[in-house]
Amino acid sequence: MKTRKNILIVDNKCELEHQLREPLFKQLENSAVSPILVRAKDGAEAAIKSENQKFDMVIIDTEVPRLMDGGFVYGIHTYKNTQDADIIVISQREETDLPESLQNSKFFKKPVSPGELIDAMISILNIQHHGAPKEAAPAVAAAKYAVDVRVINAVIKATTSVLGQFGVTSVNMGKAGPKSPHEPMMGEVSSVIDIKSQSFQGYLTISFDKGSYLEVVSTMLMEEQTELTQDNQDAVGEINNIIFGNAKAEISNYGVQMTVPRVILGAGQTVHSAPGAAGMMIPFSTGKGQFYLTVVASPIAKVA
Repeated sequence: MKTRKNILIVDNKCELEHQLREPLFKQLENSAVSPILVRAKDGAEAAIKSENQKFDMVIIDTEVPRLMDGGFVYGIHTYKNTQDADIIVISQREETDLPESLQNSKFFKKPVSPGELIDAMISILNIQHHGAPKEAAPAVAAAKYAVDVRVINAVIKATTSVLGQFGVTSVNMGKAGPKSPHEPMMGEVSSVIDIKSQSFQGYLTISFDKGSYLEVVSTMLMEEQTELTQDNQDAVGEINNIIFGNAKAEISNYGVQMTVPRVILGAGQTVHSAPGAAGMMIPFSTGKGQFYLTVVASPIAKVA
C-alpha cells in the first residue's frame, strides 16, 4: 500500500506544477510513495489551504504575490499543518536575504531545472518514508510549535474589531515575523493570556506603546489622555478582556483553552517561556503609535 504525501506548490503561473507533475509521478510510479500536488497562486491562498490540509512538503517561489509581506512564510514552521513539512525555496534572491523562517530550507537560486527540483523532492520523500540513514549525523532541529493559524487569525480579527468599536479605525497590520520568547515585550502596557490545547501550550500577549495606548484609552474613556497614570493603565485589562472575550468562542471551537488575562505594566517586561518555545510577533500601527500581538508556544510532549 502506498504512502500518500501531500505537496503544496506556491506558484502563481502554474509553471512549476506543470513541469514537475508528470516526471515526478513517473519516477515514483513503482515506489511506495504516492504524491498529491496542491497549488496555491499566492501567499494568502497558501495560508488558507494550509488551514484545511496537512502538507509533508511545501515548494515556494518567493516571487509570487502576497507571500513575502504576509504571515504564511513567517509562520510556516508554527502552523499545525506545515510545522513538520520539508521546505524547498526557489528564489531570485540570495539565500542570506531570505527570512529566518526559510533559511534552513532546501534552496535553489533561479534559474533551476525541473530535473534538479525533482531529484531533491524524491530524496526528501524517500527520507520521509524510510527515515534518515543510520550513519547520518543527527541534525539540530529548529524549534517548532503547533499553534493553529486560525487561533492567531481569531485574535487579529477580534483586536481590530474591538478597537474599531472604540473608534480607533486607523489600525494597520504589519509584517509578521519570528520573535524570541526570551526577548522583552516591546510595549509599555501589556496583557498576557495563557493558552493550551492537546498539542501546545503557551501564551498570547497584546502590548501597547504609549502613543497607541493613550489613543485607545482616550476613545474608550471619551476623554483625552496625555500621560500614563495608574487610573488609565488599569483600562488595559478591560480592553483585552473584551478582545480575548470576542475571540474565545471561536478559539474554543479549535480545542484551545484560555485563561483570564493578566496585566503587565512597564517597558522591557518579559514572560517566562518553557524550554524549546518559539514565538511569532505581528506589529500593528495606529494613528498615534504601535502595538504588538505575540504568540509564544511549545509542543506538549506526547506520553508513550
